[in-house]
Amino acid sequence: MENEYLLLTPGPLTTSNTVKKAMEKDYCTWDDDYKNITQSIRHSLLKIAQVHPDDYTAVPIQGSGTYGVESVISSIIPNNGTLLIAMNGAYGQRIGQMADVYGINHVDLVVDEQQPVTKELVRAEIEAHPEITHFAMIHCETTTGILNPI
Repeated sequence: MENEYLLLTPGPLTTSNTVKKAMEKDYCTWDDDYKNITQSIRHSLLKIAQVHPDDYTAVPIQGSGTYGVESVISSIIPNNGTLLIAMNGAYGQRIGQMADVYGINHVDLVVDEQQPVTKELVRAEIEAHPEITHFAMIHCETTTGILNPI
């Protein structure tokens, strides 16, 4: 059945028929097919990042974008670290809320929701706060439609 709805919101919300067709096959986590696919994805991610597998690994996680962001924010910032968070929409603000819940020190770079985060703004914030050890920014802030340059 063809989906008669075309979602016009930012983000990958409409699923194509080819993706739905591929999802008709069940994969079990203990099957070799599944393990081969997962290993291929993990190795491809390391290749894209241009890092060596002796030094790095990729761990696919299942969940929403917010889940992915929270898994990273809650696990990589050390107790003595400070996170710079660029905020120009709801998802950037959500990172600040996550940091509060986890007791992570953070500096908020609040940018107008109609403007992208620029490297000049980030650089100025880092110079003003030498305690910053990590940086978080939403690349595609779907709540505002802003694509922040990386």
